[in-house]
Amino acid sequence: MDLKQCIIFREVSETENFTQAANNLYITQSAVSHSMKKLEEEAGTKLFERLHKSVKLTKTGEIFLEEILPILESIERLESRMKILEQDTPLHIACCITFSQKKLPELIKKFKELSPKTKVIVKIQKAESSLELLKQGKVDLAFIEGNILVDKFEVKQISSYKLIAISSNNYYKEDKISIEELLKKDLLLREKGSSVRDEFDAALSLKGYKANPVWESVNTNSLVEGVKNDLGISILPKILLSNELEKGSIKEIEIEDFEIFNNISLVLNKSKYKTDSLNKFLKLIDLYA
Repeated sequence: MDLKQCIIFREVSETENFTQAANNLYITQSAVSHSMKKLEEEAGTKLFERLHKSVKLTKTGEIFLEEILPILESIERLESRMKILEQDTPLHIACCITFSQKKLPELIKKFKELSPKTKVIVKIQKAESSLELLKQGKVDLAFIEGNILVDKFEVKQISSYKLIAISSNNYYKEDKISIEELLKKDLLLREKGSSVRDEFDAALSLKGYKANPVWESVNTNSLVEGVKNDLGISILPKILLSNELEKGSIKEIEIEDFEIFNNISLVLNKSKYKTDSLNKFLKLIDLYA
């Protein structure tokens, strides 16, 4: 039994006439007769009573019709929606903390205006976890800080941000500090393995230095609060500190002869199919990221 046989069977049941069913389906009468004969052979029983100028369903035929109607209706509903199925497929995004706090919400808002029916699912996590999800095909794209292995992924740098030293006015009163002096202070830093910490450690290493923080945290806000309470100096992305800097609760300290920038890259799995929704989102990134 196949789908075509079921469609012909339904049409014959409704018209009670092989010729009319053939005309409605734009096939020959012999094709209808052959298909119904084969279906009856597969069923092992008669499904129609052949009358002089019409056909009627047998009791078995009526039961068979009841069984196949919901199936055919489901398939036809699916066929009517085939062209919009991609719009109903969620867009999965993995994202670093920095980009998620500033640019990502704006991008998703604009995307929702273009594709209001497309659900967007976001996971905020470290680069290693994001890359693993990309490999497994569990996310469509990722925003990642730091360096990426280009050979395995499609990578495009979309922005960069500056890491700055911050302090309260009470803890450090000057506006400039040398690296040597900085490393003597109480440092409140992100945890090892975070992109911010890795970039800072790498920049120090190039100059022959190493940081020994008194605080390490996975949470940027806790470090900011520590700085505001005169506990030490922190190194954090400037783009996350604009409100506190404007309020004067913290201040930026220039590190002499020492600047650190961290890149944010858009990363895609080279082998993953790009849906229409994903392509729309990628165009938004080109315009606004």
